[in-house]
This record gives sequence, structure tokens and C-alpha cells, in this order.
Amino acid sequence: MEVSFAKLPGNIDQSVEIIIQSFSGNNQERCISPHLRNVALYGNQLNTEQQLRLSQVGFQFGGPIASRSSEDRVESEGLDQTLDNGYFRFHYTTTGTHAIANTDTNNNSIPDYIDNVVNVFAYVASTQLDSFLYTEPPSDSWYPANSDNGGSDHYDIYIRNLESNVYGYVSPENFAQAGNFGDNENSSTTELNALTSYMALRNNYSGFPGTEEESIKVTAAHEFHHAIQSGYDGFEAQWLMEATAVVMEEQIYDEINDCYQYLPSWFNEPHKALDDQSDHWYGSFIYFQYIYEHLGGYLQLRSIWNKSILNDSYYGDYSHRAISLALSSEGSSFSDALNKMVVANRVMSSNANAGVFAYEEAEAYPVNGPTTFTDITYTAGTPQTITSTNLNRFASQYTHLISSDPFIASLTNTTGPDTDLNMHAIISYENNSWTIYSGNQINIDPTGAASVYLAVVSQDTSGNNWDYQIEIIDGELSLENESIPTSISVSQNYPNPFNPSTSFNVEIPHQQHLSINIISINGRHIKQITNKIYDRGIVTFHWDGKTKVGEYASTGQYFIVVKGDNFQRWINATLLK
Repeated sequence: MEVSFAKLPGNIDQSVEIIIQSFSGNNQERCISPHLRNVALYGNQLNTEQQLRLSQVGFQFGGPIASRSSEDRVESEGLDQTLDNGYFRFHYTTTGTHAIANTDTNNNSIPDYIDNVVNVFAYVASTQLDSFLYTEPPSDSWYPANSDNGGSDHYDIYIRNLESNVYGYVSPENFAQAGNFGDNENSSTTELNALTSYMALRNNYSGFPGTEEESIKVTAAHEFHHAIQSGYDGFEAQWLMEATAVVMEEQIYDEINDCYQYLPSWFNEPHKALDDQSDHWYGSFIYFQYIYEHLGGYLQLRSIWNKSILNDSYYGDYSHRAISLALSSEGSSFSDALNKMVVANRVMSSNANAGVFAYEEAEAYPVNGPTTFTDITYTAGTPQTITSTNLNRFASQYTHLISSDPFIASLTNTTGPDTDLNMHAIISYENNSWTIYSGNQINIDPTGAASVYLAVVSQDTSGNNWDYQIEIIDGELSLENESIPTSISVSQNYPNPFNPSTSFNVEIPHQQHLSINIISINGRHIKQITNKIYDRGIVTFHWDGKTKVGEYASTGQYFIVVKGDNFQRWINATLLK
């Protein structure tokens, strides 16, 4: 019988080395869960030398999952006490190498460290399972008598002296077996790649950033989410697992902000792929933070995992498809959210004027925006060309334009279809307001602007790298501060503010498909005004102030989003009652 193996991830050799070093006392990584998962899932496909070296640190091969457990889990060694609390069984000791401090200030015969860990995990589990309604990880209660399942059907957490720098980790162990191989018995759907797992946690966090309690909290939120993810699809893309685990830290413990540490390096390399197989994936939490704030909150992030089980990730990366399927309920997609995040990263403001391009904690982030690819000073009559050869997929580059003269920027993809790339003009003003134009050709009048940036986004899901050029030539002055797009012209809505209805004109230079949607300030789709092909001419559109279900929208700020061929315009409209 021919056996079909999953495709080895590109960073498998790196994962093997990291895991060998980690369990040999030479670790330099903070989180080894993604690399441990790589070795566990793909270990049976490694070469003989790699398997031999891994066996020397406890790994066993031959079963569906390569693991460090059989009759006894390696992590249980030296731990002689257990405590059951709710969903979890905690394994620990107060003597020897793995001892936790035995201080017991409340005299309940349980060390304070364990009390603290128990309380944190109770809150983390309650939030993720009861409030956010994620599915429980599959149980190991079905294990045969000669296999270690921690002695009960609880989820096992082994508290021990971990390798230096490691906060904690989750180790996949077996395919769930709820009647069907790889199916999580705790859900009403049928999974293909649900995995059982257990967790290891440090016995102290002395010398780690922040307080010990903060370290326990973010580790618990992050690693337990890995356990949950494995119950949906243990073979899901690593970048999706890590980035959503980081954003889970923010959802549960927003006040700690441990995730801020990943932002400087991530914003320093905006040209690097969002799903790059490296530590870059931790900083990619900002993509899911954008989704969380503007495209559906925690329900949307959970929906991504619900959609992840619709494709068999054992045979390929379907993470972007899962995201698009989830975001479709908000009239969005993976690519749409990527483009909006790219703009938001340059705007970098919590000001209400930023609307769907705002971050709630922007001013607290340790970054002011992404690194600039190049600075261009433009003077009328002197055309210039910007050339790039190092833009990865699902990434962006920012050009800073300095000019007092109007100009037209035209984007050309020199290595593929123009639709693979998108360009945004991000114009900021001193009064904390912004104008955003989108399209492959944009006319910009910088009069009164504090800054002008062009952001190029690689949004195609099939390619890898792109080369492009931006041609800068003379443009046209604005009329009454309205920039004139070279393709479509959109008037400001009138009246504005309005109640109950408002109107606006769209000048269409040639026949093309036009879509117009109303979006709330937090990114929710309110209503579609039109979505069809129009001939050349001026068309007047109206919004009656109602939602897509016929109810009157509430008082507030909205965006009228007009999209045509290589063009997108956002109009700020205010509904007052």
C-alpha cells in the first residue's frame, strides 16, 4: 500500500536543531511549541541521522506522532505531587531539581506558586472555553493502560525546571480518537487532524521580563490556546497558530502587553511575508489584532478555527482560505484585511478620525509605523521611478513622498499580473485626519498635507516574490481640497452630517464595475448601495440611513466605500439623529 506523507515544512531542519538544543540544555528560544510541533508531526519523515539525534533527547518514532512519551512522559520525571482543579491536573514537586518554592502563606497545604498557577489557568480556561466558546481539546482518557495519560482524563500540566529562556510548551501526542481517527469528541463537527497534547510550564520565572505572575499569565493564555488549536487542526499553518496565540494573550490580559516586544522587529521588516516561517510570525499578531478590533472581535478569531477544519491541512496550507471564509461574514477576506492592516500600520493612531484604520493602543505601541523603503523628493517636471525587487508575498513596502507639487503615481508589477499588487496613498494632516486613496494609478495633491506615503501590498495567494515600479509624473491640483483620481471622481456626500439620508456623485470615465458599500467606524458592513457595471457618466447615489436588514442605522460615523477598476475611495459620512 502506498503511504501519502504530508509535505515537510520549509523550516523543519531549523526545528530539529532548536529542539535538540532545547532538550540538551542549550536553548535560545522563548517558545519552542512550533518547533516541537514540527518534530512531532513530521518526525517520521526525517532522515536517519536526525531521528537518531532526536531519540537521544527522548523522542520515539514509529507511531503516527513522534513524541517523548510511551509508558511514561519524560516531563513527569521527578514530579511526585498532583493537584486536580477543574479542567486541569497539575504535576509538581517541592524537592529536587524541579522543586517549586514551598512558601504557603495561606496555610492551605498548597504552595503559593501552585495556588497562583491554578487560579491563572482557571481564568484562562474559563475565558477561552466558556466566554469565547472555543472547543475543549480532545481527551487522552482513551489511552491504553501501558501509556501515560497523567493518571486521569484531566488536561495535564507538568511544572518543572525547563530549559533556559523557555516559558512553556505544548507537546502534541496522538491523533484524537473519538470514534473517528483525528476527531475531537468535544465538538459537534468531524475533525480530521485533532491532536491530544499536554503542557510543560516553568517552576519559576526568576530573571524573566515583568513580574512572575505576568509571565505565568501570558504563558498560560498562549500555550493553552495551542492546546485548543490542536483540537481543531494540529497540522494548521504555524504562523496562524503562533500569531493567534499571541493575540489571545492580549484578549485575556490586555493590561500586560507582553506582545509589544515583537513589534519593533516586525515593523522593521514590512517587506517580509506575513506568514514567513520564522519568529516573524509572532509580530504577525498585529494582523489578527486588526481583525479583532475592526472585523468581528473574538467571534471572528474563533470562526477562523471553525473554518480551518474544512480543509485537510495535512496535505497543504489552507490558512488563508480559512481566514477568508471566516471574514466573508463581514464582507471582507484575507486580502481585504491585509490591505486595511497595511494602511492602519502607517496611520498608527487611536484617533477616532482614523476610523477603520485605527488601533486602540497605537500610541502605546513601541513603534511609530513601518520602516520606509525609500524617500522621494518630487518637483514638477522631473519624472522619477521607484524600483523594488524584494517584496515578499503578503507583505508591504512604504515610500515617503516629499513634494509641494501634485503628482500621479502609477504602479506596474514587473513580475506578474497587476492585480497581484495594490497601492494605497496615505495622506496625513496636522489636524489628525487622513485621506486614503487606493488603486494602481493615483493623483495626489499634497497641499496642506503633513506627510504622504505610498504603500504597495502583495496580496496574491499563489506567488512568492514581486518586482515592481512606481512612475511619478506631474499631477493635477485639487478642487476644493478634493483630490482628482485619474479613473473615478467621487464627491463628498451631501448633506453631511445628515438625517435621515444623504447623496453623492460618482463620475465614471469609462464603462466598469462599481461597488459601493457602507462601513461602520469599527469595520462592520452596514449596507451595499450598488454592485454592478456602469457606463461612462455621472451617477448620483443615495443612502437612506438604513442597514442591510432595513433598520435605521444608529447615530455615528460611517464610511462610504467606492470601488472601481484599480480605484478605491473612502468618504467620511456622519449620521445624526
